[in-house]
Amino acid sequence: MADIAETLAQELPGVTRDVPLAPHCAYRIGGPADYLYVARTSAELVRAATLAAELDLPLTVLGQATNVLVGDAGVRGLVVLARNAETALDGEVLTAGAGALLPAVVTDLAQQGLAGLEFAGNIPGSIGGAVVGNAGAYGRAVGDALIDVQVIGGGQADTLVPADLRLGYRSSAFKQDLRAVVVTARFALVGGAPGALLDEIARDAELRHRKHPFEYGSCGSFFKNPASDLPAARLIEDAGLKGLTVGRAQVSVDHANFIVALPGAAAADIRALADEVARVVFERSGIRLEREVTLLGFD
Repeated sequence: MADIAETLAQELPGVTRDVPLAPHCAYRIGGPADYLYVARTSAELVRAATLAAELDLPLTVLGQATNVLVGDAGVRGLVVLARNAETALDGEVLTAGAGALLPAVVTDLAQQGLAGLEFAGNIPGSIGGAVVGNAGAYGRAVGDALIDVQVIGGGQADTLVPADLRLGYRSSAFKQDLRAVVVTARFALVGGAPGALLDEIARDAELRHRKHPFEYGSCGSFFKNPASDLPAARLIEDAGLKGLTVGRAQVSVDHANFIVALPGAAAADIRALADEVARVVFERSGIRLEREVTLLGFD
C-alpha cells in the first residue's frame, strides 16, 4: 500500500487520501475515498485511468455524482473527479469533455442557435454522467444526438459509437458490463432559433422548480419509470408511501419518486428506505421498481 501511495503521489500531483466524498455528491452523504484525484483536463483523466490499470487499483470516476449514492464506508481504490470541462464546436458538431456541466453546455448551445440537446438544459450533472446514464427528459435522451465517445479502459483508448453502447432508458453498456471511462463525447446538433430554445429551457426550469423538492439532498428520481405511461411516482404514491421515513431518509412529500436525505441521514438510511419502497410497491402492484440511482461502496 505504501508503494501504491508513493506512486500515486508521484504520478498524480494533488492526489489525497481518505477524503470524504459527501461534499462531492448530490446526496451530500457518503464515506471516504481511499485516494481522491481531481482530473482537470482530459489528459489528466486518461493518465489517472491508465495508472489505476497499471497498479491493478480499483477505479471509480465521478462527474457531479447527481445519480450516485455512496455508501457510508466509502469507496475503495482511486476515485477520480472528472473536471475536464473543455468544449469545442466544429460547425454543428459538439465535442465536450466528460466533466463539462450539461446545463451550462446546453444553455451555451441554445444561445448560439444550436439545437439537439435543449431537452437536457436542466438535467444536473456532467456530460460523462449523462452519456453513462443516457440521461433524458420528455421522451428524448442524449444518446439520440450522440455521434461517438472517446473512452479509456484497461489502459487502452478507444472510440465507441452508439451501436456499441446498448443505449436504453436511463441505461447503457457503461452501467452494465463495459469497464471503460468516458473521456470526451461528440454530439450532432441542428440549427434552431436562440429565443425559442432558451424559452424552452426556461419553461422546463420553472416546471421542475414547482414539482421537485430542492431543500434536501437527493438524486432526483430514484427509480426508473416502469413504462412511459406508468411513472414510478404514481406507483409509490398509490402505495401510500409519500412521507415514509426510515432513519433520516424520507420519501418526499412533494414528489413520491424522490428519496431525500434529511439532516443527519446516512447512506444506509437511503438504501433501506429505497428497498422498503420497492418491496411495498411490488406487494401492492406486482411491479418491480428498478433503481435509476447507482450504488457505490455497498456490499
